[in-house]
Amino acid sequence: MIKILSDLDLKADGVSIYNRKWQHVHLRQGDMDGACTVYSVMMNLLILKVLTRNQVTNLRTTFKGTTSKGRLYKEFFKVEGLCRDGFLFADINEKLSRSFRKEVSSVPQEYAATQSEQALYLEELRSAIDSELSLMTGISFKGGAHAVLAIGYEEKAGFITKVFCLDPGYPISKTALWNAVIMIDEGKGKYCHLYHTESDEYGVYVDESLKITRR
Repeated sequence: MIKILSDLDLKADGVSIYNRKWQHVHLRQGDMDGACTVYSVMMNLLILKVLTRNQVTNLRTTFKGTTSKGRLYKEFFKVEGLCRDGFLFADINEKLSRSFRKEVSSVPQEYAATQSEQALYLEELRSAIDSELSLMTGISFKGGAHAVLAIGYEEKAGFITKVFCLDPGYPISKTALWNAVIMIDEGKGKYCHLYHTESDEYGVYVDESLKITRR
């Protein structure tokens, strides 16, 4: 069984969500300036329908500074220059709490590279997707880390076997709902999962998640 957020659909531009009009969800590094974590945050906010694509990608967009969107824009687009060096999810949570708390709430979690901790992530993922929420997911690999947005999963015999993600580091086909997959328990040792994209495949484990909920 495959479970994907039900609000997502394929339209002319590709994976999209309806918010007054169809909004293309996937953001590629280059559509905005900044690091993968921020791209994943903004895709999440697009899916929650608290921002539109134009508001995210048009850097000439102006908001009244005293509004929630104005504070968010200042926090991510001006103060940090879109966080070029990346952030831990706890930092993102703090920024959302400071700038956008009237619109969303968020809960960060960290996970060790153990079977029990990775199982906790999968429980959090299932809970989020079944509640129609995407889940920001941090993965660690040998020599680095990356942030993606999980939008669905595959389940077999009661166990999650694949996590479907929108990855800002790779292109996405106009006929696809996702462009990256975490293959659960198909890696080796510490990097117990296999991360698969159009052009890369490497071992990872999940080290963070951030669940963002619209108020």
